[in-house]
Amino acid sequence: MYTLLRSITLCFLLITLSGYSEAFSQSVQTDNAVVELISEQKTIQPGQIFWIGIHMEIRDNWYVYYRNPGDSGMPMMVEWLHEEDFSIGEIQWPTPLWIDVSGGLTSYGYKEQILYMMEATAPEDLIPGETYTLLAEADWLICEDVCIPEYADLELTLAITDSDVEYNEEWLPLFAETRSNLPVKLDYWKATAKFDDKTAVLTLTNDAFELPDYSEIRYFAKKEGEIENGAEQPFSVDGRTITLELQKSTYKSGDIEHLWGLIYSPKGWDESGDIKSMIVDIAIGDESIIAGDIAGMPVFSAGFLLILLFAFTGGLILNLMPCVFPIISIKVMNFMQMAGHKPRLVRMHGLVFGIGVLLSFLVLAGLLLALRAGGQELGWGFQLQTPAFIAFMTFLMFALGLSLMGVFEIGNSLINAAGKTDTGSGMRGSFFSGILATVLATPCTAPFMGTALGVAITLPASTALMIFASLGIGMAAPYVLLSSFPALMKYMPKPGAWMETFKQILAFPLFATAIWLIWVFGQQTGVDGLARLLIGLLLLSMGIWILNRWRSIEITKGTRLVSRAFVTLFVIAGFLFSASTQPVSVQNESGISISYGIEWQDFSNDLVNQHRAEGRNVFIDFTADWCITCKANERVVFSSNRVKDRFEELGFEMVKADWTNRNPEITQALASFGRNGVPLYVIYSNELDEPMILPELLTPGIVLNALEQLTSSQGLTTAEI
Repeated sequence: MYTLLRSITLCFLLITLSGYSEAFSQSVQTDNAVVELISEQKTIQPGQIFWIGIHMEIRDNWYVYYRNPGDSGMPMMVEWLHEEDFSIGEIQWPTPLWIDVSGGLTSYGYKEQILYMMEATAPEDLIPGETYTLLAEADWLICEDVCIPEYADLELTLAITDSDVEYNEEWLPLFAETRSNLPVKLDYWKATAKFDDKTAVLTLTNDAFELPDYSEIRYFAKKEGEIENGAEQPFSVDGRTITLELQKSTYKSGDIEHLWGLIYSPKGWDESGDIKSMIVDIAIGDESIIAGDIAGMPVFSAGFLLILLFAFTGGLILNLMPCVFPIISIKVMNFMQMAGHKPRLVRMHGLVFGIGVLLSFLVLAGLLLALRAGGQELGWGFQLQTPAFIAFMTFLMFALGLSLMGVFEIGNSLINAAGKTDTGSGMRGSFFSGILATVLATPCTAPFMGTALGVAITLPASTALMIFASLGIGMAAPYVLLSSFPALMKYMPKPGAWMETFKQILAFPLFATAIWLIWVFGQQTGVDGLARLLIGLLLLSMGIWILNRWRSIEITKGTRLVSRAFVTLFVIAGFLFSASTQPVSVQNESGISISYGIEWQDFSNDLVNQHRAEGRNVFIDFTADWCITCKANERVVFSSNRVKDRFEELGFEMVKADWTNRNPEITQALASFGRNGVPLYVIYSNELDEPMILPELLTPGIVLNALEQLTSSQGLTTAEI
């Protein structure tokens, strides 16, 4: 009997485990939804493309958001946590519902249930017979009369096979239904678009078949802040031509230049009427098929050439920013050392420095564009939102400062290599000093640069890279020019013993930069994180002390190896201890902070919309602790009693959008104004037809003049950038 029971139990376990070996996922119950990570297949093959999705059953009368949430809200965001090289594509967004909410606002979203479907590609090195578990963290906002942020940790275990895959019969109908609800490209529809005053007019023409009697047509923009979400969309049908009018959003500064979204009708867009939504992707003024690529701004048009000029000018001005000064001043010192001899070598160093700047801009641009293409909400300076990067830059600035002070020597360091004018390492030093100058420039958004970056991020990658290249050329131009014309060197001081003192003086800007980075790190990670960074710098100092104490010329080979091992251990351990710190979000329960005597409210779209609905004036300060330009503006402007009194007289609600740590809602708000970096200053008022955008560099006079427009009897216009 015992043997029989044991056999039955074993069989039961094998049957149970065999079920798990195909596909297993665990649903998560939140207060308002049931969420589960699911797959169209129970088994997968190495290197195979297949479909997965986050399935959500939504509480009655509640809803979640489309990629463009409308007047307020936040779409589903997914962070993948598994370690393997398992490629997951972006969410395929089904056609949303048009949801009228309180206050005359409109949201785009989903009710009852939704499948956020994604294409997955399995790695080639998966082993048949084993299982693999996908891990994800999903965050979303779910609303009825109130909105509640929710999240779930999800996992999906899939069996790996080298034979025919087995499909999941339970979920096949849901995947098929979701596919039928995705917008599609239809080549037989032609489109033109034009912008007239505050209205974008979309004209659709179809010569393939007779059009049905359309009673409802709706356009859903994929990008926020382009059209007025809740406005009527009047349309007319004349033969085989449809004309649709779309009202420009009050958030939109400037004209609408591109219509990118989907157009829905229950009558359908094919002859059978089965395809309910089709993709619209066309530049204003262009004629294109609906399935066309992003047309963007024509290269070498007057508008695009002006953007390139803005980018070049912004790159020039970056050299004057305090975040760039430490490295640039060191480079100027190197030019001084080279003055008077080997002009050809001086030109080479200037050119290599410029190449380092240019390539760095292109690499940062490529990374930013690639991450955005993958659905990440990022902007210029995005790497400074990562504590690990801040820790790395702090270590680098601190170590370079000690090297300049003569505490230790790094054989191929950036500083020493840049000073060796007759060796290959000197060229490497010039190249890497160009890279470091670019990295330090990212916290700053110079005048003209913000406009150029905002346009670049909306254009195709090849065109956008031209704008980033113009930024790099502008930043490198003074140094290439200086080194290319040796005659200019005669206006620079002659080299001499004084330069050793000058080199040591240059360490202090580096230490000041390190202090600023430490402060930023503390703002991101809190007091505990700050302590971890300081401990990391202590370990770095111990490593440097060992390196200097046991010099290679004073010790045996064995002792040198041991000492270098300890140096490596201390430096790496200190950095990893600091870099592993996670950002913290310290929120004031009241949502109010006080700075320069002004009560600032924490930014949210709902808060701004509420103030606007109540007819209040609103000032939004898009800022970040790592943005030196932002901090300089705040100190100059908001410490002025005249400015503070004027804001109070006009009854302004002061809102601060703090972008120190990653915040998708703030990133999307920046994008709605055509920007992808800070600083940005926006004024809303019922006296203004459009939001007023202030310049990146502020003075009390600029702000007071802008506020004066609100009470002026003359016409109001948007402030020039």
